[in-house]
Amino acid sequence: MMNANPRYVKRSATLVLLLLALSACTNKQLYKVGQSYQKSECERAALSDVQFKDCKNIDAKRFEEYERERQEALQTDKP
Repeated sequence: MMNANPRYVKRSATLVLLLLALSACTNKQLYKVGQSYQKSECERAALSDVQFKDCKNIDAKRFEEYERERQEALQTDKP
């Protein structure tokens, strides 16, 4: 049977928490990049000043709101 060294367990737990924090940060950054890209494409494809102004005024959903909705959708998809 494996003997769990307390220092090993503590380091492993710290590493897992660090990786989780980094992945959440990365998801948020990717979300912001995607939102910025969509807004840029909207502005690029605008055929009139009115459409261009509409694109400029688009307010992106906060990442936290997006993530909550995504999690809810994933939960409803499960049988």
